[in-house]
Amino acid sequence: MKFNVNSSGYDCTKKYTGGFDAGANRRREAILASKNTEEIYDIKGKKYYISRDMQLTDIPENLLPGDAVLFERGGLWRVGDREKFFVPEGVIFGAYGEGDKPKFYGSYHNYADKKFWEKEAENIWRVQLYGRNVGCIAFNETALMGVKKWHFEDLKENYDFYYNGESEQVWLYYEGEPWSDFYDIEICQRGSVLQLLDNATADNLFVGYTGSHAIVAGYQRDGVTVTNCEVAYVGGAMQFGETRFGNGIELQLGATNAKLCSNYVHQCYDAGITFQSWSSAKLDSHYHNIDISDNLIEFCTYGIEYFTTEFERNGLYSDYKDIAIKNNIIRFSGYEWSYNQRPDKWMISHIRGGQWAWVKDCSGFEISGNVFDCSRASIIFWWWHDEEKNYIRPEAHPGLTVRNNTYYQGITADKRCMNYHINKPVYAEDEAGLKAAVALFDKDPAKVVWLG
Repeated sequence: MKFNVNSSGYDCTKKYTGGFDAGANRRREAILASKNTEEIYDIKGKKYYISRDMQLTDIPENLLPGDAVLFERGGLWRVGDREKFFVPEGVIFGAYGEGDKPKFYGSYHNYADKKFWEKEAENIWRVQLYGRNVGCIAFNETALMGVKKWHFEDLKENYDFYYNGESEQVWLYYEGEPWSDFYDIEICQRGSVLQLLDNATADNLFVGYTGSHAIVAGYQRDGVTVTNCEVAYVGGAMQFGETRFGNGIELQLGATNAKLCSNYVHQCYDAGITFQSWSSAKLDSHYHNIDISDNLIEFCTYGIEYFTTEFERNGLYSDYKDIAIKNNIIRFSGYEWSYNQRPDKWMISHIRGGQWAWVKDCSGFEISGNVFDCSRASIIFWWWHDEEKNYIRPEAHPGLTVRNNTYYQGITADKRCMNYHINKPVYAEDEAGLKAAVALFDKDPAKVVWLG
């Protein structure tokens, strides 16, 4: 593969060293080598096996709760051309066989084929698409990410791309022939790959290469489970203004009895894992019994985020009850492909919580036993709005316990380690400063290590 030294394209093969490398490697290897779904789950209903040479249309339409659809390892299924691809209520999507996890891509095609490309001008190539804004372009699967530009005139360096919604075309600047220099090119358009209905399970799958989100549980779902999955190369499609989509696993507008555990999530434009609500939907939001544990989240803008936007202000009700964010490893937040493309670099953090978390009723919410390893900006982006007093508060919201977490951090270009209020960042430039900053969030940390 050819890399141009003057390119602003992001090299995903670059290696970084943190304070918890060995532990992260063990967690990653365990998730990638997890047992097949039949060995993990007690499947009560029928089992349907989808071999790698079968199509998504071969999935039976009469699935019942308790059934399982098992996909052959090493297979690849593209769901980008489907408006919505659901895991039905009470059904398990999982893996069987040997080799890599079954892959579900949001990208319509492998575009490393001459038939897709037309030359527009010197070093400018055009691909005709069909609807949906382009969020990112991945070259050779895991090696390099393109750079989204807002105007055609801005295409100046290798891997710069521009999408025109009227013509539904994408243009790429590249000094060569893309189909000749790469064995795989994924053009990731707006849309989610898998959507979970009530009591649905996604286990042992690779889900990625999409412009919006990888795995989504829609409004107020109950009993959704995501385990042992790899989620990667997600986001960048337009939402509004310069705000772009990009969450790995997302719970929307409330959820109950959700389990998001033992997943490897990386290279997301926005959050690795998020549970969130927004008042414009005009629905109350309840998050009860949410388990987010034992995940490895790397190279995302936020590791885990949560919020309920302007709920009490707009006459809606939201609450958090029995939420566990435990034993996760969150690393290299902000060291992902989207960093140089974001307008809000200062918000990068391992945990983005509190802000917009406007709840009067919260209990049993615990953040404990996690490892936070090297953020490019903030370890924690934290503040919340007290609606009754119309005051932005720096401390944690009531009902939250933070304890026994481990922190590794070194000085960054921004010289920032933690940010409690948009106008009052807390900086750390040595071990004493780091410990003082961590103490504002975690009164009883397991370990605080300054990496220099």
